[in-house]
Amino acid sequence: MEQAGKIVDRAMKVGQLGIAVGARECDVAAAVTHALITGTPEFPGSASRILFPTMPVGSPATAPHIKWTDARYAMGCQTNFEIGAFRHRYCCALSRTVFLGEPPARSRHVHQAVVDGFLAAFEAMRPGATCGDVERAFRKTFNPRGVRKESRIGYSLGIDWNDGGASLQEDDETAIQPNMTFHIIVGIWEKDDGYVFSETVRVIENGAKSLSSMSRDLLINH
Repeated sequence: MEQAGKIVDRAMKVGQLGIAVGARECDVAAAVTHALITGTPEFPGSASRILFPTMPVGSPATAPHIKWTDARYAMGCQTNFEIGAFRHRYCCALSRTVFLGEPPARSRHVHQAVVDGFLAAFEAMRPGATCGDVERAFRKTFNPRGVRKESRIGYSLGIDWNDGGASLQEDDETAIQPNMTFHIIVGIWEKDDGYVFSETVRVIENGAKSLSSMSRDLLINH
């Protein structure tokens, strides 16, 4: 999964760099897919039943799991990437929102609320805590920010991006143990707000370690 993390970071950067006025969404999707399969010189990507990126584009993009279209990029839109890289079927997922042009003030506010909530959850993830503890730490930081999110903030992740284990939600009191891996995903899909931010993390002896080195800053293409 750490090797897949290096692949998914590269693919996300390829996706960001491909977004420009006049570029076709399908070409950006193709570049991301190519990067996920070719991987890095040290670690080629491998196949999975889930490979193609989801990348809704809009102003804002307010729905999850949407694929690319045949449209061309125009100034003022955003792309919500959610992608996963695989090594021997082990998955590392990563999500980021990329703005083409200057983001509205509201989007900057949503970004900061999302990242601060993510960091609160990340810092709460450690052996001895429960999934519910992590979600409550997120809510304590995030809820006062005036951004609506009622869905959970993540789930266990390992082979093939299956979601059938522990869930980062208030009523899941599964005990967190070393070497568990989770996809912490803060997705905002509301009528007027759209944003997504995620990283795959591994629980270590004294906390958690992200498997991504992608920037957590607001991503803007001009």
